[in-house]
Amino acid sequence: MKEILNQIFDIEQKSEKNELHVFDRNIRRLYHEIESLGFEIKNPLGEKYSLERTDIEATLMNDFHSKMKITKVLKPIIYKSENGHMTLVQRGVVIVE
Repeated sequence: MKEILNQIFDIEQKSEKNELHVFDRNIRRLYHEIESLGFEIKNPLGEKYSLERTDIEATLMNDFHSKMKITKVLKPIIYKSENGHMTLVQRGVVIVE
């Protein structure tokens, strides 16, 4: 399931990059179905980066400083809800600058 979720995320990113809004409705429906199965896909793009984050694997493009942000997401963060608890299924893979 993780690979399917990564592919959906990748399709969404490529359609946004190429301004192919014709797929927006389909992607929203896929995310709705994914959420109904208990999964959550999180895109951390633009979020502040800290060394304490455990939900991502980061490549730092510069020396660490306190104002670093996530500038590119290669893989999203994926959670699965089971019995009311959220479990990390996949750490996000990101570029930080």
